[in-house]
Amino acid sequence: MIKNISNINSEFIIINYIFNLLPLSNAIYEILQEKDFFFNTTKKFFSEKKYFLKIDFFDEKILLSNLKNLLEKSKKREILKNLFNISFELIFYEDLNEDIFKKIDFLQNFKKNNIFNEKQNYKKLLFNFFLQKENYFQTGYKKLDLLINGLQRGNLIIIAGRPSIGKTSFSLNLIQNLILINKKIIIYTLEMTKIQIFLRIISIILKINQNNFKENKFEDIEFKKLSFLIKNYELENLIIKDCSNLSTNDIEIQLDYYKKKNFLIEIIIIDYIQLMKSEYYSNNRVLEISDISRSLKLIAKHFNCVLIVLSQLNRLIEYRVEKIPILSDLRDSGSIEQDADIVMFLHKKKFNFIDIIVAKNRNGGLGIVNFIFKNEFTKFIQI
Repeated sequence: MIKNISNINSEFIIINYIFNLLPLSNAIYEILQEKDFFFNTTKKFFSEKKYFLKIDFFDEKILLSNLKNLLEKSKKREILKNLFNISFELIFYEDLNEDIFKKIDFLQNFKKNNIFNEKQNYKKLLFNFFLQKENYFQTGYKKLDLLINGLQRGNLIIIAGRPSIGKTSFSLNLIQNLILINKKIIIYTLEMTKIQIFLRIISIILKINQNNFKENKFEDIEFKKLSFLIKNYELENLIIKDCSNLSTNDIEIQLDYYKKKNFLIEIIIIDYIQLMKSEYYSNNRVLEISDISRSLKLIAKHFNCVLIVLSQLNRLIEYRVEKIPILSDLRDSGSIEQDADIVMFLHKKKFNFIDIIVAKNRNGGLGIVNFIFKNEFTKFIQI
């Protein structure tokens, strides 16, 4: 039983790492609390900020694996504790204490006020809604904003298309204005490097040919644009993470860390969902993708942010006479289309004319918005 709710090795490793002041020590220490440790010895060392053994180097993959293990065990113990308390109260007390609903709330992940109160103050609810001035973000594309009502907080937005059609570029085009006004944005790229994403962002914003960066050749006007951007925009609220391995659990840990630092992420982009790993181990990739998509939707709701996820389409679409994508074309689709609030497809008609097809919109209408894709700037221009 103790093996299922604790791991002494993981606790020793984490204590040793963080108090030897190695590269990620401070970041990991901020995430942890004393209650995350099960054994009195490790709790004592954590509170006293001492280590067991002097180390100078440790493999990062092993470290993060043990950190994840420690946090999962801590969460298990918290759930078991609540289950025990609920069972005890149900057995020994005739009248239920109000605290029991808080414990059920923790286990079920819903708000007690939404479930157990018979009366709701809907006037206050509506008043608070109108007070939320920034409940959505405008993309700058008027027709698209009218159709999807902007990028709304709590929404999971899927952008899908065949390879090399411009999914990454389109997602960056959607947030180009938000980057310049310092909205807090994090981009997870599993396919491209950090510098490739950053150069693409600059190319979109400044309309500078991508090849100029590769050849390091710029015209005078382009140098002036770059100089203006560097002098006037810090871009400090833009975080780009290139990672070969990413799970929803990794995202939650990072968002919790930023939240503790009062750095509330407003927009997340993931490129792309089929490259993510699942916490649900199965031989069936469809089930794994379903688990990932459901977890991403919960993250969007819990952290009240816009979550934009890129997705591939099945190759079968190439063999159809009518090549306009539909929801069932989502690769390893599982429940992606079910969990998403908005699903948009990129469909190339001819030359650089691309249609953005809004195939699902939980809070609005469906439709098509026409764009021209300027490949040299990776820029989408609405027609």
